[in-house]
This record gives sequence, structure tokens and C-alpha cells, in this order.
Amino acid sequence: MYISIERNNRGALEIEINALNKLIQNTILMRSNSDLENVKDIEVLTDLYHDNLLYVLIKISLKDFNQMLDESQINKTVEEIIVKTLSIKPKNIAVAYKK
Repeated sequence: MYISIERNNRGALEIEINALNKLIQNTILMRSNSDLENVKDIEVLTDLYHDNLLYVLIKISLKDFNQMLDESQINKTVEEIIVKTLSIKPKNIAVAYKK
């Protein structure tokens, strides 16, 4: 997959957010050691601010709320792929569950 990453004249990163969101979503689905049979859907929202501050929100729909996922593993996996792809560390990675 090709992700367009450029720096504007102020030095801030400009990337295609939809491609980054898909990359994070597919990384969670492929590399997570959590039980993904309980997951209905995963939605990823990212915000990249002018100071290269990256915020990631991962919304997970579960079939059964008695079985939660390993959030530390998800955070570690997402942080790793962002650092490898963009060479910046995300400011915050949040996991939210929805019905």
C-alpha cells in the first residue's frame, strides 16, 4: 500500500488520513494476539495536528461485552506500526468499545 506523506512549507506532515486509518485497522486485525472472534467491527479515527501531534482513537464493536480485548497489546502494535511508517510517536492511543 502506498501512503502519500509530505511536509508542507512549515515542516508539518501532510498524509492521507484514510490510508493511515486503513493501515492501523488492518494491522490490528492481522497482528493482534487478542481473541478477534468476539469483534464485530473496528473503526479507526486519527487526527494529525500541525505540530506533528498524532492522536488515534480505535472504536471496537463487540458481540459479547463479557470478553474484552487486550488493550495494551493493541496499543503496542499500533504504536509500532505508526513509528515504522511515519517516524513519529503518537501522542495518544485510545481504545473505546461501542454497542
